[in-house]
Order: sequence, then structure tokens, then C-alpha cells
Amino acid sequence: MTATRPLVVVGDALLDQDIDGEATRLAPDAPAPVLDVVADRTRPGGAGLAAALAARQGREVVLVTALGGDSASAAVREA
Repeated sequence: MTATRPLVVVGDALLDQDIDGEATRLAPDAPAPVLDVVADRTRPGGAGLAAALAARQGREVVLVTALGGDSASAAVREA
């Protein structure tokens, strides 16, 4: 049976950020590593990830979520 109606995904759409780098020193004011960033990737998370994965499988998807007017929300919309 072929799905003819869109999949409706309701929930919080997050912006996941993956950062690759190397920590070779500690911060001078706290025992926390300082990361030298090599690569930075963003992708949808939460309900946004579920919607994106379904869309990549060829499903028609409607995502119902709240997004703002900031750059993070724009990145989620684009993804």
C-alpha cells in the first residue's frame, strides 16, 4: 500500500550542532579544555530530524512546530 497522505510531524524542532576540533590546553581561569574548532556542522534535531528523515525517504511531510526569526530558526527551515 502506498502512502497518499502526508506524514504530519508535531513537536519541537531543534538545531543540532556538531563541532570537531582539538583540545590541547586548559582555559586560564577554569579547569576546562579550550577547543580549537576545525569543522562545524548543523542539522535539524528533535521533530525536525524526524521530518527530514521521512522526507529523504520520499514521503511528503508537514512539520508543525514553533520557530522564531533568528538565524538558528532559519537554518532549521532550510534543512
